[in-house]
Amino acid sequence: MRRVKKNKHNLEVGSEIERSDERIKETQEVFTPQDLVERMIDEISVETLQDPDSTFIDNSAGSGNFLVGLKNRLLQYHTEDYVLNHMLYGVEMMEDNHKELCTRLGVSTNHPHYVCADALKYDYSFNSEVRLEDYGLGKIPKPKDYTPPAPNKDPSEASLNKFF
Repeated sequence: MRRVKKNKHNLEVGSEIERSDERIKETQEVFTPQDLVERMIDEISVETLQDPDSTFIDNSAGSGNFLVGLKNRLLQYHTEDYVLNHMLYGVEMMEDNHKELCTRLGVSTNHPHYVCADALKYDYSFNSEVRLEDYGLGKIPKPKDYTPPAPNKDPSEASLNKFF
């Protein structure tokens, strides 16, 4: 079996997964460098980080750079158990990345907050029933005969005027 050389990008972001240039080109995997992660987290207010009701999601979690950085910052204000089970969520499409993400966070690969799924198709339920009444919206039944409107196929600028 031919050994795949790690791409230089992978060395810079700390991932242990060997990704060829071809894989990166095919999957568009580009991981956020740790210094940028720290700068992004610095932009979150201390009040938001301290608020136990705050939640954070990375819907293209990769190997977890952003979630690991955020977990470490949140540990200044909350317990690890609380952060992992109530504040952080992640979605990652590639199985090997998902496994590395979970390992780095210290959770099992079947943890309901960190799922292996296509972010464009995932329902974001994180294995729990979404209850609208929890958000003050009451029970809103979905009409049985509902048909979504057809997409606007008129590319003219005039068709966009209703949005401005």
